[in-house]
Amino acid sequence: MDWESLYCPNRRCRYYGVPFYAGRMVKNGSSCGQKQALCKACGSSVSLRYGTAYLGLDADPGIFETAVRALGEGTSLRATARIVEIDKDTACAWLDRAAQHGRLVMLNLWRDLAVSECQLDEL
Repeated sequence: MDWESLYCPNRRCRYYGVPFYAGRMVKNGSSCGQKQALCKACGSSVSLRYGTAYLGLDADPGIFETAVRALGEGTSLRATARIVEIDKDTACAWLDRAAQHGRLVMLNLWRDLAVSECQLDEL
């Protein structure tokens, strides 16, 4: 999570989607321990975690990342929960959170992808 990937969240703002340093965003302290930015054009406030799987996460991002990496490598929910010392239901919720965010990222990245050829193995 860095400032360069942050942008104004207001779709009606002319700086919507413009990266932090290229737009009219300024650092604006923190809220609930999370760094914030302010769009000087429209007045919208946004968390540094906006647009990430970490938005609204009440746990340490390092533990969340370790758990998601373990789950991505095929470690079971129970084993992951024991490794990072969380409840198995929390591990399941984090897996769902990461999967939903990953889906949104892939849909966004593949939206305008021009595919001229596709190889399907083991169809």
